[in-house]
Amino acid sequence: MKIMLADASPLYRQGIQVALSNSGIMVDLLTAESFDQLQTGLAQQVGAVVVILDARLPGLECINELQHILRRPETRVLMLTDNKDVAFMRWALFNGIHGVVAKTALMNELGDAIHTVLEGRIWRYAEEVGLDQWGGQQTRLGYALRRLSVQENNVLKWVRCGLRNKQIADEMSLTEHTIKTHMSNILRKLEIENRTQLVVAVQKIEVSQLPSLSA
Repeated sequence: MKIMLADASPLYRQGIQVALSNSGIMVDLLTAESFDQLQTGLAQQVGAVVVILDARLPGLECINELQHILRRPETRVLMLTDNKDVAFMRWALFNGIHGVVAKTALMNELGDAIHTVLEGRIWRYAEEVGLDQWGGQQTRLGYALRRLSVQENNVLKWVRCGLRNKQIADEMSLTEHTIKTHMSNILRKLEIENRTQLVVAVQKIEVSQLPSLSA
């Protein structure tokens, strides 16, 4: 198995090499600093190649330009990105990318992502890893909670206390319509279908792990 590391930053390429070494991944490592170099390099290879690709690689304008690379036999692509939006990550996977990992990921997380793609599986960052900023374990929910605004976090904490929308509105001195809007945003960001599922999910988190209520 060969790995083609496509990233314009020498420092970041070195960091990925360290992640590979720390993870015990011993492969032939090739590099490319632009999309043109990536295409040329792949054309010269025979057999399986895993491409670790910077989403902002010079010369790469959009994900659709990767389609002919993804059609190459035995080629898998792990995308590195500074865009942590779940919708973007899903869009990338929908377009055939085999994994998406944040460029701010910890070294061991990057290693896990590379291992996963090397093994032929799909790495889903938002579902498999997310560092809970309130001290909890790494969970998908912990990652998603970071996407909530201060007001949405306040609403969520009142939901955990068992309050209904009208009661939350009274506590927060807001209209019930505003609370409903916040609830819709919370469900969308946490990728939960309804309030019942939300209550079940949030009960799994210790109250000390949620942000403090703001005035």
